[in-house]
Amino acid sequence: MTEDIDRIHGYYSPNDLYNKIIAGLNKLGKDLSGVTLDDLQPVDEFHIRGDTATKELIKLAAFTPEMHILDVGCGIGGSTRRLSHETGCRVTGIDLSNEYIDTAERLTRLLRMQEKVAFHACSALELPFEDNSFDGVWSLQMNMNVEDKLGWLEETCRVLKPGGRAVLYEVCGSVNTPLYFPVPWAQDDSMSFLVPPDSFRDFITSAGFNIHVWNDKTSLARKAFKDAKKPVGEPDLPVLGVYLLVGDDIQTKAYNLHRNLEEDRVSLIETMVEKPAL
Repeated sequence: MTEDIDRIHGYYSPNDLYNKIIAGLNKLGKDLSGVTLDDLQPVDEFHIRGDTATKELIKLAAFTPEMHILDVGCGIGGSTRRLSHETGCRVTGIDLSNEYIDTAERLTRLLRMQEKVAFHACSALELPFEDNSFDGVWSLQMNMNVEDKLGWLEETCRVLKPGGRAVLYEVCGSVNTPLYFPVPWAQDDSMSFLVPPDSFRDFITSAGFNIHVWNDKTSLARKAFKDAKKPVGEPDLPVLGVYLLVGDDIQTKAYNLHRNLEEDRVSLIETMVEKPAL
């Protein structure tokens, strides 16, 4: 387990990430004193369908300004900041990667959002918060790297207030195996722990949640990756992109995700669950 965590931590620990993002913004001619959420979207919305999905999930969550929300697996904070900006709520993001958290904090200061948005580097299996601390939970595509799914979900339930909602947007397995690797969340199968949707659903209820919304978004994921092609030669990468987070082989990873979606090897689930009221 420790070796798996170390491997995953290393995968999500690119060197000098913040300065690379700043260099990209400069190359694009952006005025750093006026950088916006949309300027950062190509690099900081690291999940299927990007900010389009984020905005759909914000609508589903219906979080309100007085709430304090926990973002579990926040990456460099793109959806964390978007959630706060769109709803006015206070959001705390956690991620295993120190490099991601450092970058998230610095980008948040650049955007002058630090009064509403904060971050902590920690494991989702050992959250450094008291029971019943948060009004809501938000988690976008991080379960793929979590082997102990029940432990993650029980810990999420523990810190959520009774009656609070959690929105999860997660890649799951499907009817066929094995996966084609590498994929955006893993170089190989030692870092990827997918379960079929039915098993994921069982983990959610076993952790103590009631499921109120369950939407299969696999068809939309297929559309998002329908044009992914097997790369040939040197990669043609944009100035800003999620390759800065997980490597220059991102086009190969996108192509393999396309294949996995088309061949029913992975699925995409959107769900809203609730911790029972006392």
